[in-house]
Amino acid sequence: MTGAQPVDRIIAGSTRWSIDTQELIVALMLEPFGDLIDGLTDCMATPFAPQLDPQMPCADLRALLVRDWGWACTIDFTDPQHCAQFWYVSEAKQEPRLGNRHAEPGAEIETPLDIARQIKALAADIAGVGGPLGPFLAQYPTHRAAARRVQTLGHHPYAEIRDNLIGADCLPIDLLRCKLAFFGTAKFDPKSDRWTRITLAQGAPLFDELDSADDWWLPVSPL
Repeated sequence: MTGAQPVDRIIAGSTRWSIDTQELIVALMLEPFGDLIDGLTDCMATPFAPQLDPQMPCADLRALLVRDWGWACTIDFTDPQHCAQFWYVSEAKQEPRLGNRHAEPGAEIETPLDIARQIKALAADIAGVGGPLGPFLAQYPTHRAAARRVQTLGHHPYAEIRDNLIGADCLPIDLLRCKLAFFGTAKFDPKSDRWTRITLAQGAPLFDELDSADDWWLPVSPL
């Protein structure tokens, strides 16, 4: 392509095709410019930590609950099905595991991934409360984490998995697929509701094929 800003024109023109094609074209456009983009990897981690603002009016926090957390506040956690599971860390492998709250011990030390339940409890106690958030949290300190989460995610609408992670129908495979999709995973082949086989870098040559892989578009590591 000739003329001014050829890379920009290629990327802009890719919008006529599928999302997958657009992502591939963006990747191809980045590859020739390693000197310009390699250093950007150091900027990809967020330097910001969640902050609690005790000066926020309780009314403003309630507005965020109404805007962003209606899905959580409508769950009936008195129903055993909606709190049937609990998360914990396995002693042997230090990995997250799910237990049955109504049939197995350990729920008293569960990992606090019951986000929806925490949010609903916060919404119930803050209803009708006036003034700033600080005095409310001094009276209800168990809501600090939930309030901080509501405030922080008020600026990041895609940062929360909107699901009841302790419900009977919560499947770890759904969370795993979401995570792996960020790595470019394709061809999920679930073997159970807890793990899956995947395909990465489909079409890439094997190590002993690199010398003859003239049509392989990604750069290869030097020996």
